[in-house]
Amino acid sequence: MDDQVTRSVDLDASVEDVWQAVADPAERAGWLDDEDARSRHVRVDESAPGERLVWTWWRPGDEGDASTVSVVLAPLDGGRTRLVVTERLSALASVRVESRHERTPVALSAARARLRRLWAARLVGLEVACHGSGSPVAVAGAGARAAVG
Repeated sequence: MDDQVTRSVDLDASVEDVWQAVADPAERAGWLDDEDARSRHVRVDESAPGERLVWTWWRPGDEGDASTVSVVLAPLDGGRTRLVVTERLSALASVRVESRHERTPVALSAARARLRRLWAARLVGLEVACHGSGSPVAVAGAGARAAVG
């Protein structure tokens, strides 16, 4: 079975600045800094500078639960950038929630809800990172918009 969660955000930053924040591992670690993200190994599968970055990531010893993340950038009017991130889960039956002491299987709906929350927070971190680079951040409404596929 295959499923995905998609989130997007419009940033008041150039494609070049956003690409730097997404593609550079050190900068990416600055905004992709929640416990789940920090615990994962990352393998970059595709890189089209300024356009698209795709990586597969997994927790150590849990390669069967790897998921694929696609980040797509699109220029907007006024030097702004739309970023769309999609995390595709390849083995939903084995999606797990990390607790302090064990991994517990969860329902698909709970796994998707958890991923939507994680990516919403991560994209707020990206907005802050872009703001820190000198680019103003557009924080209209909720900041990140969700679309689940």
